[in-house]
Amino acid sequence: MYSALTVARGRGHLASDAQMRNSKQSAAKHGLTGDLALATDVDSEVLDGKERLIRQAFILFADKGFDSVTVRDLASASEVSVGLINHHFGSKEGLREAVDAYFIAQFEDALKGAAPEQINTPEDHAVVIDHWIERHEKDWPTIVAYFRRAVLEESDWGFSLFERFYGFVQASVTRMDADGQIAPQVDRLWLPLLWLYMEIGTMIFDPYVKRLLGKSGYDRELWSRRHRAYMSLIRKGIRPAAPKDGLA
Repeated sequence: MYSALTVARGRGHLASDAQMRNSKQSAAKHGLTGDLALATDVDSEVLDGKERLIRQAFILFADKGFDSVTVRDLASASEVSVGLINHHFGSKEGLREAVDAYFIAQFEDALKGAAPEQINTPEDHAVVIDHWIERHEKDWPTIVAYFRRAVLEESDWGFSLFERFYGFVQASVTRMDADGQIAPQVDRLWLPLLWLYMEIGTMIFDPYVKRLLGKSGYDRELWSRRHRAYMSLIRKGIRPAAPKDGLA
């Protein structure tokens, strides 16, 4: 995976400059002050090195796991000195925090620019996600690999990322609920976790889905259909069966 997905300097970025600007607030508290892609008051070579560290760490952690990647691996892949990791992030753990923020920002990007009044039906929400897929489709293998690697390790890293992703999903559910888009009978406590189960399950079982259906669950057509099915379930719940005669 690493050789195929390595980000070449100056091209093939994992996210566009516009997407990087969108992730500014989420990343700022993890040491990413200012824009990753645009800044006039920072030396361009230093800024570029910081950006490359985040992107290459994203790929390496997805491919090998956090513990198996050394700071020398990170520095070499990013074409920077080891000292630059400590300068920008304090440690490898600090770099991982920045990568986690970058990861979550990819999902937060799905909700940016979509006004609540524009999302009134499951189809409206599905269209928003369709547009998000277009922006992230080529990077999705790395996004999936990063999350799968983290959560299956059952480590502090996995829990931290799970907790962050839960926060994002919970915020999405709260927003949908405030807009009256979730049926009254749906359990609000378990709904964010159900959403997580579906998304994480899709990531984990995708190799088997591919064997069963002949194509990945992240194939464009299947992805769109899957998301519409998920959103219908999330928003409407499952209608209970009518009681049989004589039963309450």
